[in-house]
Amino acid sequence: MPLDLQPGQTFLFIGDSITDCGRRDDADGVGHGYVRIIRDYLYARHLTQAPRVINVGISGNKVTDLAKRWKQDVIDHQPDVLSIMIGINDVWHGLNRENPSGVPIEQFVDLYHVILRQVQGASPKTRIVLCQPSVIEPPGPAEGNQVLQPYVRAVNELKREFGAAALVPLHTVFVNARKQRPDIDWTPDGVHPSSAGHMLIARTWLAETGLL
Repeated sequence: MPLDLQPGQTFLFIGDSITDCGRRDDADGVGHGYVRIIRDYLYARHLTQAPRVINVGISGNKVTDLAKRWKQDVIDHQPDVLSIMIGINDVWHGLNRENPSGVPIEQFVDLYHVILRQVQGASPKTRIVLCQPSVIEPPGPAEGNQVLQPYVRAVNELKREFGAAALVPLHTVFVNARKQRPDIDWTPDGVHPSSAGHMLIARTWLAETGLL
C-alpha cells in the first residue's frame, strides 16, 4: 500500500548500525547511509511535500534495546511513518562462541509484538514500514544466513498480522544482488552495507512504499 505524502509529515527510522550510519557525527543527524539517501530523494522528488526525517538508529542495537527506548525514541515523536529495521544483531551477536548475546527467535517475536502493539495503541495514525533483516554473509560467519531465516519469516508474518503499510524485502534483495552481481561488494564485512548496499536499501524502501 503506497504511502501518501502530505506537507508537514514526520518519517522516523529506527534500527541498528545500518540505520545509524554515523548520525551522531552528522550535522543533519541523519547519518550517511540509506536514511540520508531516502531523505535527499524525497527532498528532490517531492519538494513541498517532503517529510521531516528523523533517524534514531543506534549501532549494536537488538530488538531488546528498541523495546527499552521505544517510548522516548518513537512514541513521543508520534511519527506519521515509522520504519523499523532490526534483527541482524539479534542473530549475529549470538554467533559469538565465547560470549553469545543474541536474542532467541521466540523473544524476538514477542518483543516485536509488544513494540508494534504500543505504536498502534499510542499513535494509531502512524503507518508502519517493516524491513527484513538484510544478510549475514561471508566474510562473516557462513551459518549466519541460515540462522537468520526464522527472523526474516517472522518479520514477513508481522507485516501481515499488523497490517503494516509496506514490507521491505531486504534479505531477498541482497541475496539476489549478490547472486547476480558477485563482483560488487555489497557488504564488505558480511553485514554492514557499502555505499552500493545503502543505495540498494534506499531504492528498495522507496519502491516498496510507492515513493520512488
